[in-house]
Amino acid sequence: MEADPIKAEYFYENENEKVKLNWFCYEYAFALYTKIRLNDDLKSYRAKNNQEEIVDFCVYFSKTMKKSIYERLSGMTEATTFYEDYVEWYYPKMKEDEKLRMLKTAMESFDEVISKCINCPVRCISEMDENCVFFDRLDEEGYLQ
Repeated sequence: MEADPIKAEYFYENENEKVKLNWFCYEYAFALYTKIRLNDDLKSYRAKNNQEEIVDFCVYFSKTMKKSIYERLSGMTEATTFYEDYVEWYYPKMKEDEKLRMLKTAMESFDEVISKCINCPVRCISEMDENCVFFDRLDEEGYLQ
């Protein structure tokens, strides 16, 4: 079995950051990474970026999405917003059509993770600042065992 390229420790620097929103970002980064690897529309992107570079982008993008999540929960926006700038800031030379394919993939991945949240008792979004025991469980037992 292939080791998880997205590491949970990428989402916290200290114990205080082991919160549910950061766990959501970890889950989202993993979903985005998986979708990028499987998406035929992103073949040229994968050809230009190795696994480590793709992982770095997924971690960056999922952390950057916190801004959009906060905006939605605070009522500043009516929906979670995916800004093209998020891709542009990381890949300033990426062609427009590839940027849009990446953004579409990011939105689809987000929707997949959110759809799982409906039945999940953890409530990472509604209790986003609460401590999340999964970081410690992952370190001790492996992924969701």
